[in-house]
Amino acid sequence: MSNLAPVRDTSQEALARIVRELERDPRLQSQNSRRGYFADLKAFEAWRQGRALTKLLVEEYAAHLQKLRRSPNSINRALAAVRWWARRLADLAFDSHMPKEQRDEIVTHAVRVASIQDVTGERQPKGRHIPIEEFLSLLQACQTDGSPAGRRDAAIMALAWSSGLRRSEIAGLRLDAWQRTKGQQLEIKGKGNKIRQVHIHSGAGAWLRAWLRVRGLETGSLFCPIHKGGKVQRRRGLSDEALAQMLAKRCKQANIEQPLTWHDFRRTFAGNLLDSGVDLVTVQKLLGHSSPTTTSLYDRRGEEVKQRAVRNINIPFLPR
Repeated sequence: MSNLAPVRDTSQEALARIVRELERDPRLQSQNSRRGYFADLKAFEAWRQGRALTKLLVEEYAAHLQKLRRSPNSINRALAAVRWWARRLADLAFDSHMPKEQRDEIVTHAVRVASIQDVTGERQPKGRHIPIEEFLSLLQACQTDGSPAGRRDAAIMALAWSSGLRRSEIAGLRLDAWQRTKGQQLEIKGKGNKIRQVHIHSGAGAWLRAWLRVRGLETGSLFCPIHKGGKVQRRRGLSDEALAQMLAKRCKQANIEQPLTWHDFRRTFAGNLLDSGVDLVTVQKLLGHSSPTTTSLYDRRGEEVKQRAVRNINIPFLPR
């Protein structure tokens, strides 16, 4: 264990190495994924305090997170980041010119870390299904605001409700993506660098056209910041944080007390499609998921859906 330099870095050395390798790994195309991995690995490095990266240590870390009452999903996300880091360290050691004995020891420990399984258990899933009444209240709050921001925010919400776009995907939209198809669909590059076509609902299209009459047709971001004087900043797009602040503001104006996130729009899109009879595989494709199992986890509809499903079962009663 004395020669495990690449897995015994000090916290600052490890973080600098992690940042470098996150940028170099071609499999991590999403900036959100890189940010998530870095946040989890930063917490792990602060906890391990330079101790050697071994299977027993990582299992101890998982137990530590359980004692902190972290959810299984949160712990498994942290473990995924540590497993990635272990595999990356093994690759770096394997391709290095260090002595074979030292390299083999590093690779052996890294492979053992990468073999750690997820923890089991479930918690109440995050997020919720947005009732149509709340969505209409949000649109009304935007409509009451006569400023350019009101038109913009209504268009964003209509698009999110009818397409299930991720917040980062909304933030990255460009006007030319809309213009190429005359407002019929959008080509989206989502997680994992996957391309999918998003079809624009006619109602969302109406809200978008209303926004474009305010925005104008100059090239740039589809959804832009707006100065207090009402001037649209077409060259810049909205950040993820700006979108989160905007949603919080509109929820307050609409008197929606229960917390709401942009991912709830995505969950609601999935639930509404399933409620209307769309099959799971089609919903998966519309959301850009790699697996229908992931899509099934997005359903936040309440118990009334299950009750309605049971009522649809036909059981004849045959009297004596």
